Amino acid sequence: MISEKPWRLDAVACLFLGIMAAVCFAQLFGLALDSDKIRMTDEHRNFAKLALGSVFLDGAILVFAGYFLREHRIGWREAFGLEKERQPRAVLLGILAAAVFVPLETGWMSLSQLLVDKLPAQPLVQELEKQDLPAGERVFLGALAVFLAPVAEEVIFRGILYPAIKQAGYPRTALWATSLLFGAIHQNLVAFVPLAGFSLLLIYLYEKTGSLWASITAHSILNFSTFAFMMLTAGPIPATLVK
Repeated sequence: MISEKPWRLDAVACLFLGIMAAVCFAQLFGLALDSDKIRMTDEHRNFAKLALGSVFLDGAILVFAGYFLREHRIGWREAFGLEKERQPRAVLLGILAAAVFVPLETGWMSLSQLLVDKLPAQPLVQELEKQDLPAGERVFLGALAVFLAPVAEEVIFRGILYPAIKQAGYPRTALWATSLLFGAIHQNLVAFVPLAGFSLLLIYLYEKTGSLWASITAHSILNFSTFAFMMLTAGPIPATLVK
């Protein structure tokens, strides 16, 4: 059971305003990359816009979360149960949960293949599916998906937003609203249902362990499995990558 958090709703609102401002800045930066004065191929331009957008979003979440915690006079470990003594059990439960969920998610995506062919995937997946995407760019996007995104998303969704709404007196709203929002932000209609369900599992892990180590671990494993699948289906990695 997660401990009570001192999150104020006005501070949560300011946190999201800061994140939205960073997203808008990233969009403006992306528009600047479209300028004819910047000589780039369309492939490199698309990669740069996607990578910078991801870094701006996830980076902004972590930076503004740091200010959010400072305002509440609480450290990262205490806020999200990241103490070392909690880590082994939480990580183990995260691994076990991912081991159960990943095959289910893979099966859902396989059954939905016909819809996948007709509906657009999220931008990161579209970029990874390109067979001519350079190995270095694939690895960079993979690192963002496996290491940066899970930490940022778990901090904002499970660590801050869910407890704030729950402690305001709306536990069911906290459970379902954050899960539906988590599914929606990934911009993939086919994956919406499994991602919303995955969010419910991540909330359970956080409640069970009181530590974000569990949900971060499960989230990272899911993203890694998706990245590995994209690598296998998008063509071979050049030999220079392993030299």
